[in-house]
Amino acid sequence: MVHRRGNLDRRELLSATAGAAVLAATPRLLKARKRSKVIVIGAGLSGLGAALALEEAGLDVQVIEGRDRIGGRVLSHRNVPGNPESGGTSFAPGYARLVSAANDHGVELIDLTPIVPFFFQRELFLGGERIAPDAWVSHPRNPFPEPLKKLMPWAYLGTAAAKNPLTTNEAWLDPANSALDIPVSEWLKSIGWSDDAIHMAYDINPNWGDSARTVSALMVLSALKFQQTQQELAKGKAMGYTARDGNQAIPEAMARALERPVELRRNVVAIRSDRNGVEVRCADGTRYQAEHVVCSIPTAVLRNVAIEPALPAEQARAVRELGVQAISLVHAVPRRKFWEDDALSPNFVSDGLINMAVAERKGADPKEVTSLSLWLRGENARKLDRLDDAEATAAVVREFEKLRPAAKGQLEVLAYHSWMRDPFSLGDWAVWEPGQVSAFARIVGKAHGRMHFCGEHTAISNRGMEGALESSERVALEILDDA
Repeated sequence: MVHRRGNLDRRELLSATAGAAVLAATPRLLKARKRSKVIVIGAGLSGLGAALALEEAGLDVQVIEGRDRIGGRVLSHRNVPGNPESGGTSFAPGYARLVSAANDHGVELIDLTPIVPFFFQRELFLGGERIAPDAWVSHPRNPFPEPLKKLMPWAYLGTAAAKNPLTTNEAWLDPANSALDIPVSEWLKSIGWSDDAIHMAYDINPNWGDSARTVSALMVLSALKFQQTQQELAKGKAMGYTARDGNQAIPEAMARALERPVELRRNVVAIRSDRNGVEVRCADGTRYQAEHVVCSIPTAVLRNVAIEPALPAEQARAVRELGVQAISLVHAVPRRKFWEDDALSPNFVSDGLINMAVAERKGADPKEVTSLSLWLRGENARKLDRLDDAEATAAVVREFEKLRPAAKGQLEVLAYHSWMRDPFSLGDWAVWEPGQVSAFARIVGKAHGRMHFCGEHTAISNRGMEGALESSERVALEILDDA
């Protein structure tokens, strides 16, 4: 059952060449075919959140989406047992907006606490060699100082949190911290990390960017602070959630709550605005007219949309240059429990082609593995992008079987998704490169006349799915203040 809040108090809302050619041929505003008060481009969490907030305030809203599905960068594979995710994998109870959206729109949440212990049972492969935890302590490739040699590579970055100079979730945008807008590798060195430790703890499985040299310390420190906040909010609660039928069920339920159905397969190529309103032009010739437009598409896609009048120079530069996470996922079902043959955990981290393998446990029994999610990040994802899908998945299976011979012939690949090759994302979450936080963070989401911008890259206090919904509140308030 959907719970509507009625009239929304504004104060409660807060807590490229081809495109140019299309724009040149676009008729004047009065010839637009479809009219509404607000057009929202993008049916992901941020766009849908903004649309619902504006509808509840009494505005007429039309959401359009380039894909043939709802969800944006939240993608659940319903053809794979357990509905594993290629985007928006799980979330903590501190994601208040996301939990509220699920509850408000009748989406059942599943407590992940029973499977968390299994998630942290991982094998380590370096150079194709398995290194057991007891051997890792004295292994010649262990670069960590005493008494931290017992920590596995994936746990070591967490030790930097104790030296995090950011004291609040918003502090990464404080000009007083702009000196930290440097490669995170430089900041880690400043607190005593060696180059080898940085490579082992960060580069072999990079959560942000391709390596510690290509991402701003402000982004990583902000992410660590956000994680710490989530851990504090989760005390005494569930350790995480996922949605019944996959996390994509949440934006799908939000879309069903809209007064107007989302119009799919509307690939926006041009946006023109003047003092009378806004016109949005799609590749198929469909045109929309409104008083305002909310643009929730990622910057990597927005840079291919012709905008008139042009964005201010620095904002245009932000759209043109802001980085994105290169990431691909392969989802496979094991034909038998090969990990019982080699007596190892099905999970692992490696410095090879597969950065991380995770055994999904999305069935009734947390002991049962429903599928395997194989993560390829940074340069590994880019390597796969140079292959067609069949070649890419075959390369991943070969790598898996090389590391785990007991798995030979036992993996049935059911899904593969490259976010870099997805034309409506061209990458996953935003990656703030050194110098970009100071230069772009406060302007990338700034309103441009009747154009308004949201998305996780414009969030201030939160990241990921929660950041997307945070940004939807801000953009709705901008429009209501101008209404």
